[in-house]
Amino acid sequence: MKYSLLTISIKPTLARLILVKLRLVKLTFAKLTFAKLAFVKLAFCCVLLMHCFHAMSVTQDQFKVHGLSAFENEQAKMLKDWLTQGVNATRDTLGVYPTPLALHLYPRESNQPVPWAYTRRDGKGSVHLHVDVRFGLTKFVDDWTIYHELAHMALPYLGDEYRWFSEGFASFMQYQIMAQAGLLKGKLVDNYHTKISPHLRWFNSDLTAASIATRLMDNQQYPAAYWGGAYFFIIADQLLIKRHSTTLTELITHYQDCCRTHDKNLADVVTSLDGILNEALFSRLLEQYENKPAREVYPENFE
Repeated sequence: MKYSLLTISIKPTLARLILVKLRLVKLTFAKLTFAKLAFVKLAFCCVLLMHCFHAMSVTQDQFKVHGLSAFENEQAKMLKDWLTQGVNATRDTLGVYPTPLALHLYPRESNQPVPWAYTRRDGKGSVHLHVDVRFGLTKFVDDWTIYHELAHMALPYLGDEYRWFSEGFASFMQYQIMAQAGLLKGKLVDNYHTKISPHLRWFNSDLTAASIATRLMDNQQYPAAYWGGAYFFIIADQLLIKRHSTTLTELITHYQDCCRTHDKNLADVVTSLDGILNEALFSRLLEQYENKPAREVYPENFE
């Protein structure tokens, strides 16, 4: 059962979150005596039960759509279906966000379903989508834009200095979401290869990767900045699989539950992610991006 605009099911996301939590406490359980283990298991079940009630409370009205009055009834219904699918797919991959989403729609004729979109991070944040309803539902669902914009909302606003990080995260996650939903054409690694490879030349430099990505953003060379930034998360995902037998999407799912509401900047996010892992994985990787020559971080060819 998927979420509708009126009734929202949390079962798929909760099941995923429970698996993540079990992985994170697995080593801890192994070190406990039988009596302590029984107590911890009972406490853990109580925590999960409390999370169920909390998740139900925050998902009863998880997204509101603004601007539907600008469209005819059939067009509005199609857009509702598209947004519902987009939110479902994002939650199945990144977890239930702790605050409701405000989605704003604007009519705009173009040669693609969603010619322009952006997020605003004032207050609880909102996603703004300019749409051409001459396209059908399938074209909207197959378009990457909504998954990219919704992925932004998994993290707090990181400021202009770290736009490359934010856009790199959203670019990486858009394909993770689409792959999880069965919408991505071709293999996940091939899609990343196609997008990242043309921009590696910018990072064959003695300048730091962060400074290069920032300069690309300032010069409005957005594909290079976005996909160059996405490589940060390619590395992070590989390290998580190797060292922790988990993935970045699973980690972000847990992050929504434990940390998203109180984090205000990149330093907070990195501290939270490292805290979940009990390893300074993200702080070390960010330090490399900000201090090491980019040529020592990026390969000459994406593999």
